Amino acid sequence: MALLGHEGGVEFPYPRDDVFDALLEAIPTVSGMKVRTADKLSGTVSARARVSLASWGENITMSVVAISSMLTRIDIVSRPKTGLFLGGAFDLGKNVRNVDRVLEAVALVLDRDAGARHVSLWAEDSTAAERIEKLKELGDKGLT
Repeated sequence: MALLGHEGGVEFPYPRDDVFDALLEAIPTVSGMKVRTADKLSGTVSARARVSLASWGENITMSVVAISSMLTRIDIVSRPKTGLFLGGAFDLGKNVRNVDRVLEAVALVLDRDAGARHVSLWAEDSTAAERIEKLKELGDKGLT
């Protein structure tokens, strides 16, 4: 049980825009969560989780920050909508699960997209030199 929310974060080896887009795609796949606002320029997203047996719902705020061109960090804070009132002081682990579920969903989207990019690498009619150049680019990005 946590007292008034939980924070968590993780770094992904992808560009900031890819991680931001994956976050927006991932949130609706998490049961009971919905995007409220999203600002790509500032890298902020807010979402809400619906009422459940464990809580009166939560407000989830996320920030997406580029650490380098191929490393991005997502920080997430999940807090009960009720604050200290109406039992919001104890969340029965719901806020921790919110953070974990969002990060897991983002990882799944990014992994799926990376796999799709890898499979489509040779789908084009390209020369050996073009294929070598693509492999070099992927290597530079840490995707091989």
